[in-house]
Amino acid sequence: MSYRLGKLPAQPARPQLRLSAILAERRPAPPASSDWQADTIRWPLYGNDRIGDCTCAGVGHMVNQLTFYGSGTETLPAEASVVGMYSAITGYSPSDPGSDTGAYCQDVLGYWRKTGLEGHKVVAYASLDVGNLTEIKQAISLFGSVYVGLSFPSSAMDQFNAGEPWDVVKGARVEGGHCVVVGAYGQGKLGLITWGAETEMTEVFWRKYVDEAWVVLDADGLRGAGVYFTGAPSWYALGEQYAALTGETNPIPKPGPVPSPPPAPTPSPAPGLDPRLVQVAELMSGWARDNHVSTKGV
Repeated sequence: MSYRLGKLPAQPARPQLRLSAILAERRPAPPASSDWQADTIRWPLYGNDRIGDCTCAGVGHMVNQLTFYGSGTETLPAEASVVGMYSAITGYSPSDPGSDTGAYCQDVLGYWRKTGLEGHKVVAYASLDVGNLTEIKQAISLFGSVYVGLSFPSSAMDQFNAGEPWDVVKGARVEGGHCVVVGAYGQGKLGLITWGAETEMTEVFWRKYVDEAWVVLDADGLRGAGVYFTGAPSWYALGEQYAALTGETNPIPKPGPVPSPPPAPTPSPAPGLDPRLVQVAELMSGWARDNHVSTKGV
C-alpha cells in the first residue's frame, strides 16, 4: 500500500510559544514509561494514503485521542473534513494534483486554533526542544501526546511496511517531511501514530530525524484536565506566555487553589472530678481518721 508524506520544513525563526522553561521549572523527571495510545482508539488514514495531508491527519488523530480520554467516547472526524482543512490551509484541489504541496506544522496548528476541525479547537500550542528527550517525555506524560515533524528516510517506509520500529539505517535517503503524533514512550522507543496505525521509533531515530515537536492544548484537554492529563498548572503558565506574546487574554482558566486538609480535631480536656465525689472522699477520710480505720491500699 502506498502512503504519502507532506510536511514542509520546520520554521524555527517564526514567533512561537516555548514550553521548555515551564517544564524545567515546574515538573519533576518523567516516569520511565507512559502510554496514551489505548488499543481501542481508532486511527483513520484521513486521506494520507493518496495526498500529502499528514499534518492535518495528525490533527485528526489528536482529536481521536483527546476525545477518547477526555469524554470516554472517541470522536472520528470525517475524512472529508480533514481533507477540507488541508485544502483551506494550502489551496489543495482534488482536480489539480500539482496543488498537493504539503503544509507547515505551525500553519496547521494556527488554523486549528482559529477555525478548528468539526468544532474541535486548539486553545494554545507551544514548541518543544527536540534535542531534549527528557522534555519530550515530560510533555507526553503530562499532556498525552506530542505533534511531531521529521525528515523521513526511505528505510522507515520499508520498516513500517514490515511492521518494524523505525530505526536508523546507514545510507538511507531522505524522501521528504512527515508529521506524526507521538503518545507513548518506554524502553528506548517512542510510540507513534501514522497512516492509520501505531508503530514505534527508536530514540536514536528521533535524535537523527525529528526537527520539530509541539504540545497542543485543545478545549477537550482543558475540560478533562482535572480527570486525566496532569498538566493543568503548566497549561496556565503557558497561557500567560501566550498572552505576553500576542497581547490577548490568557485563554486558559487559572487552576483553583489546592484545598487544605481539614485541621486535626483538638483533643477535649480531661473531665474534672465531680465536686460531690471530692466532698464524699473528704468525709470518708475524716471518718476513717476518727475511727482509727486505715485507708492504706484503698
